[in-house]
Amino acid sequence: MLLFRDRYSFVDIGERDQHNPLPWDKIDAVDYTFRNSYFDYDTTISNSKARMANNEQLKLIEKNARWIKTQMDDNTYSLNYTTYKAEQKANEKEAEQYDAIGKYNTNLTFESLPYEKQLFVKDTVLKEKRVRWHESLSQDVYIEEALNVLNDLKMTYEIKKVATLKH
Repeated sequence: MLLFRDRYSFVDIGERDQHNPLPWDKIDAVDYTFRNSYFDYDTTISNSKARMANNEQLKLIEKNARWIKTQMDDNTYSLNYTTYKAEQKANEKEAEQYDAIGKYNTNLTFESLPYEKQLFVKDTVLKEKRVRWHESLSQDVYIEEALNVLNDLKMTYEIKKVATLKH
């Protein structure tokens, strides 16, 4: 299993963290046909974990998540105005190091599908939305890693079982 950390990984913001969450339930499994083939998921997961462990952007995101958690947990404030202002200034200074999170850029480019490009002729708002979305995608470290994982899976190819052992 791959675990992606985000800015809120250590903050209790999910429904399960509320005082009265909905009870847990289970959805019935969907019917499926078992394929008699194999993808090298173990290597793919291992490669992804190694990439994520060495990714400076993901390290910074996790550091930011931990800092956000400590900020939320710290509910003490100085009543001395000068001390309070100094603490606020120090927090702002520390927060500046996380500005790089929003400036990250991958080498990925995105393009709308042909049918959508035809819609742009009549709907310029849709075109503007897609341009912003594509820019957002090109700055997303999670999309970048997801594409790396898909590429790893593609490179391992599907191995079909051609023989079985008789006992």
